[in-house]
Amino acid sequence: MTKQTTRRALLAGTTAALTGLAGCSSISGLGSQSDSNATTTESESAISDSPMHAASGETGFGIDLSGNPVMGPNDAPVDVYYWTDFQCPFCKRFEQNTLPKLIENHVTEGKIRFAFLEMPNIGEASRPAARMGKCVWRQVRESNPGAYLDWHSSVFDAQAKPNSGWAKQGNLLDITKNVGGVDADAVQSCLQSNRSWAQSAVDDDVKAAQQSGIRATPAFVLYNPESDKAGKIVGAQPYDRFESAIEKVKNA
Repeated sequence: MTKQTTRRALLAGTTAALTGLAGCSSISGLGSQSDSNATTTESESAISDSPMHAASGETGFGIDLSGNPVMGPNDAPVDVYYWTDFQCPFCKRFEQNTLPKLIENHVTEGKIRFAFLEMPNIGEASRPAARMGKCVWRQVRESNPGAYLDWHSSVFDAQAKPNSGWAKQGNLLDITKNVGGVDADAVQSCLQSNRSWAQSAVDDDVKAAQQSGIRATPAFVLYNPESDKAGKIVGAQPYDRFESAIEKVKNA
């Protein structure tokens, strides 16, 4: 089965497709506003201890892992591709409440390979953080890949109201300066010297999301490389929904 066929099956909902409980819709603003102020907890320590690494090449689903943060073994039975917007409050909920459990119970156990992708869909104000994410990973991926998740969670911990100005480059660099293992000066240099590269990398992530029928964040594609079957989760789903979807795709 080709990756195009897999995407058609995914969009038709033939394997583990789930609708979102709460997510951020594109450009026009936030979806499910009533959930945007839900209580969250601070990111758990499992984030810092996750097995981050650099990967390369295109997966069977058509996701290019080059330049994207990855954690978990390359031979895991299920890939999870995660599209996020740093301004999205529902992404923050996933990051702080569900991601640590996925890392502890699935990534570190070798059950999934988890890839971080950018989808700055709330508006132009989301793009600086998306580009910075690419530059942070470029700076730490060889020497200290685990620092990426510390930075990633620090940005979500500092999240304020969407489009309020908190995600401007200067403020994000101030956040970066306080993250151990990340050289804020090197990141700033990357943003200045490699802006076109960073934007192109973000655009590639967005294109992959669009090809998978994704229009909101957080969004996830779960892919079984052996069977070439895939499923989709959209929104701030609780941990048990991820657990059941992973098992369904694994056994597909």
